[in-house]
Amino acid sequence: MGKEIVILSNLLKTLEDEFAWRRKELAILKAKIPTEKNSLQSAMLRSALPLLYAHWEGFVKLSMSYYLEHISRKYLKHEELNIKFITLSLQNRLGDLSENDFQKRTKIIELLFSEYQKQSNIPHKNIIQTKSNLRFDVLEEILFVLDLNDTYIEGKKTLIDDLVNTRNHIAHGQQNLLDYETFESFHNDIITLMNYLKTKIENNAVQESYKRPLTH
Repeated sequence: MGKEIVILSNLLKTLEDEFAWRRKELAILKAKIPTEKNSLQSAMLRSALPLLYAHWEGFVKLSMSYYLEHISRKYLKHEELNIKFITLSLQNRLGDLSENDFQKRTKIIELLFSEYQKQSNIPHKNIIQTKSNLRFDVLEEILFVLDLNDTYIEGKKTLIDDLVNTRNHIAHGQQNLLDYETFESFHNDIITLMNYLKTKIENNAVQESYKRPLTH
């Protein structure tokens, strides 16, 4: 995206455009699927479900990447950021946090103190990895890193994992996995979840939730 995404209005428009074209394409495809059970319906459902998953995974990866780039390109000082983004900025210099050597652990603490008032350098390329199987545990890890996790999304674990499983079963050649009502439910629920994530990212960006809360 480049430097322009540092501007909040550009980020919001990018997120809206990313969601809108995906929602439109999925709605067009859904409208073409016959509601009566027949061979054409079966074939189209088997085609439509993997595309629904592809849009879900693609939206998660790109929207999260845009948000991370928005924060990264602000080049805030570490002292201005919340702990998740300080960790991202320093992750390549922190070494093995499970290291038991006291001397090495001391050096990690020294690094944190010495870098606290310096400008951050948050990586944003190839950080958001959906691993081609965006199960809930993968999404949960991404949300944790970006400080976007919440109870509403946690309640969608079954939906997210069922979508992945059904996509995989279709890819492996299994038949008669979907009826129209099941696909319609997947479609509506995933569109709603995509919109929820978009709104959550927008709100966090507007409220600058990536910043460390001011203390008095």
